[in-house]
Amino acid sequence: MKIKKVFGLIIIFFLILMFSGMQEISSAEEASLGQKFIDALESKNNSEMKAIIKNNKDNVPEEIKAMVEYAMSGEAEAGERDYLLNIVGIMATIYNEEFKDDRLLKFVIANINSLEKKAEKKTAEKKTGKKASSSDKIKEELVKLGKGDWIVTNIKTDNVNDIKIEIGFKVSGDSASAKNVSFADSKKAKEIVLKYIPNAKGRIDWVSGGMGMKVVLLE
Repeated sequence: MKIKKVFGLIIIFFLILMFSGMQEISSAEEASLGQKFIDALESKNNSEMKAIIKNNKDNVPEEIKAMVEYAMSGEAEAGERDYLLNIVGIMATIYNEEFKDDRLLKFVIANINSLEKKAEKKTAEKKTGKKASSSDKIKEELVKLGKGDWIVTNIKTDNVNDIKIEIGFKVSGDSASAKNVSFADSKKAKEIVLKYIPNAKGRIDWVSGGMGMKVVLLE
């Protein structure tokens, strides 16, 4: 009898452990508020989307903030980030419609605007850096072509259709020879500019004492 009782207790204990484990698994597998909303959105169940927001008024703000934080953290790839920001935007819009509270919507919009500004700034910096690099390389090669006698006094490359480069001369013992720009050198100067700025239009001027000595048109 004692053996049967002990065996019975073991079975009961085992069943309790198994039931407890099943509850933990069930709890762990339960979808988050955000995931439930995404599922409803992807199934185009508008009534369910509204119900999720309406029935979770106190939890929605925390969920939206957590999703935005993850999207903006850099851990999410660009596609996932944009997708999540779109989702929280819809969640915040419904929240505003249900509870007349636009704070979450403003929060989401502010983060989206911040992301767009960062992208614009990055693009602008990239373009500026590229132009500056091209200008520096053009200047360096022109000075080298002039064998140290040329000085690039002005270089404007911000508009590919209006390139302006002005080259002066170093004062030397024989200034006349320094001002003599050969056809071959002027042609090479043009090639240098077009190498770094393809399809450039504008002009290269060699100037001495305020007077133009030679002009090469970029066409």
